[in-house]
Amino acid sequence: MNYQVINVKCVIIGAGMAGISASANLLDNDYKDFLVFEALERIGGRICTFNTDRGYLELGAQWIHGQQGNPVYEIAQKNDLVAPGFEKFLQNPVAPKIDEKNLFPPANNQSLLQTFNAKTDCDKTLFLTQSGQKISYKFANSVYDTLTKIILGAELLSIDPKSKTDNRVGDYFYDKFCEIVRNEMRKDLLDHTVQDLNDYDLKRLLNGLFIQRDRRENIRNGCYNIFDVSLKNFSCYKEFPGHSYVELKRGLTPVLDALISKHKNEFYSRLYLRHYLKKIILSLELLDASDCYNRPSLHSTYANTAQKAVVIICDASNPEKPRDFVVVCEHILCTMSLGYMKENINIFLEPLSLISEAKRLAISRLGFGCTNKIFLVYEAPFWNEKMNLLNLIWVPEDLNFRLDKLNHRNDTKKIWYEDMVKIEVVNSHPNTLSAWMTGNVEFEQLDEKTIGLRCTENLRRFFNDPSIPEPKFVLRTKWFTNRYSRGTYSHMPIGSKSSGFEPIGM
Repeated sequence: MNYQVINVKCVIIGAGMAGISASANLLDNDYKDFLVFEALERIGGRICTFNTDRGYLELGAQWIHGQQGNPVYEIAQKNDLVAPGFEKFLQNPVAPKIDEKNLFPPANNQSLLQTFNAKTDCDKTLFLTQSGQKISYKFANSVYDTLTKIILGAELLSIDPKSKTDNRVGDYFYDKFCEIVRNEMRKDLLDHTVQDLNDYDLKRLLNGLFIQRDRRENIRNGCYNIFDVSLKNFSCYKEFPGHSYVELKRGLTPVLDALISKHKNEFYSRLYLRHYLKKIILSLELLDASDCYNRPSLHSTYANTAQKAVVIICDASNPEKPRDFVVVCEHILCTMSLGYMKENINIFLEPLSLISEAKRLAISRLGFGCTNKIFLVYEAPFWNEKMNLLNLIWVPEDLNFRLDKLNHRNDTKKIWYEDMVKIEVVNSHPNTLSAWMTGNVEFEQLDEKTIGLRCTENLRRFFNDPSIPEPKFVLRTKWFTNRYSRGTYSHMPIGSKSSGFEPIGM
């Protein structure tokens, strides 16, 4: 087969934040001998702002996490993209003081659950159960603060990185919570006997709050289950000081636009959209003879030196007539999603033995989870205008199986709607709710109509209101099904070593 051949010094695979940043850096340094290949029809990767005539929806990344020293925040601030109230350095308001008292035990169990009316209730943050009852905000928030402090405590643990012993964050999380409940409320969450009905209901409520907070931690840690995450490496990520959830005026895509604005024409002249990677072929001359393939090599055909690589790219810009072409280059910068890399490195890289074992192990061992969003757009809001967050508390019916759904045992993965963690009012788009999904990608196979109906059933159940209407429009993400992402972001799984991941960036 004859290929069209392109000779260039550097190839960048992927035009997400990393690929765009690399391009901008090269152009800033007057380096122009490079091309960028992006498999999708747009730039941005997992930054994806969906604009309508009424506002915008963030399908991917939504906030800037941290301010001081954060280059993304600096770009946004410099270009007047930061939302009002976030222009100055802010202490993170979500972190409670660790030395404060934890729980606020109720005077009696009945005071914990209250009747609820969606139109008249004025709380900004709601904790509702699947039976349509509202949990006392004071109590629920004290449990949340307690759980947040346990997580902060886990991040501050000083564990010898050389230690061979590792534990699961989920186990530490639950054990500490049980200890605090036992000390402050004189309740044993591990005792599931029904001796006192009110006592049993309180334990169910405490476990329901734990399960929901645990699922929210899945979002923050980029994992399917916090029980998969390494306690020893829980604090290895660098966090920038400042507010953890900096909001923007028009979403995150304008940050990308600002990043390339200085070299906009030069960047787009080097960008090829809907061009996906098929092969990276390195020189066989660098291998022992025993490793060589018994077939003609595209590398030897098109590259005149062992110091160059051959990249096979498929041009899918015309779906009816896709075509492959060969790029001969000296440097390749792979900025694709780790999820894609984990699934495809054995396929697209040839020969694999030229990549160090340390790099291959780092890619295979790093965890990669998935968070999705479901946007529900209505003709008019059915909720009180003061509400901005609804926490869905699935109270376990049987405490003997309280953690089964977290671990998706007994075929609970099919009950995907119970992995709906929270529902937020979308300020950037009128009459819209955003439901967050974590730990379960089963719903990605369903159509929007089916998803909208199930979300409506959930809302009617939690609000205890059968009159809640169906949304007029449903938009959802499918980050796991997307073959070029296969998830959203990474975590350190149980048994991993923080130093073992450094080779990925080399």
